[in-house]
Amino acid sequence: MLFNKAYNAGDIIAFKIVNGDEVVAKIIEDKPNEFIVDRPCTVIPSAQGIGLMQSLFTADPKNSISISKIHVIMHSEVIDQMQNHYIQTTTGIQPVTKGSIVI
Repeated sequence: MLFNKAYNAGDIIAFKIVNGDEVVAKIIEDKPNEFIVDRPCTVIPSAQGIGLMQSLFTADPKNSISISKIHVIMHSEVIDQMQNHYIQTTTGIQPVTKGSIVI
């Protein structure tokens, strides 16, 4: 069975590309043959854990980017920690996380 999950604008998604790269980006539009995304970042492992690096160094970050669906092996929404890391990396804003009440 073929299953195509549709994403909404603003969703932060992880893509596994056919070359093996994992890319995290914010969805602008989910079209039939392509994903239009904002600020794609490639996932890179480091001694401190998982990092994000701008995928297209020479692209204007104000422009949206097209990822062809024929070059995507897998895709999914990211976990909360990666979503927060992506937001901090691309905007410099530290997202507020749910805290706990200490009695």
